[in-house]
Amino acid sequence: MPTEETLRAALHTVADPELVESIVELGLVKSIAIGEARVDVVLIPTSATCPMGELIIEDATSALRAVCPPGWIVQVEFDWDCEWHPGRMSPALRERFGW
Repeated sequence: MPTEETLRAALHTVADPELVESIVELGLVKSIAIGEARVDVVLIPTSATCPMGELIIEDATSALRAVCPPGWIVQVEFDWDCEWHPGRMSPALRERFGW
């Protein structure tokens, strides 16, 4: 069974195509839930129109499937009601972006 740490490490390899930064470092990962033979991940879009949203979901799903046992269900979705803000980024990334 994958751990949250393993899943988060897999998600760390996924980059937002517009910002070219890890979705974990950007603070886009809202929640990770591990159930019986399934993983559910909720992401926060950087904007209400997030043009690369589908690509991010596809990349995140692929990264998670790579660390899950065969046959596990992997569900990744955006919470469009949750607003992203720069304070969600890692301190190092905020500093680099000047926030």
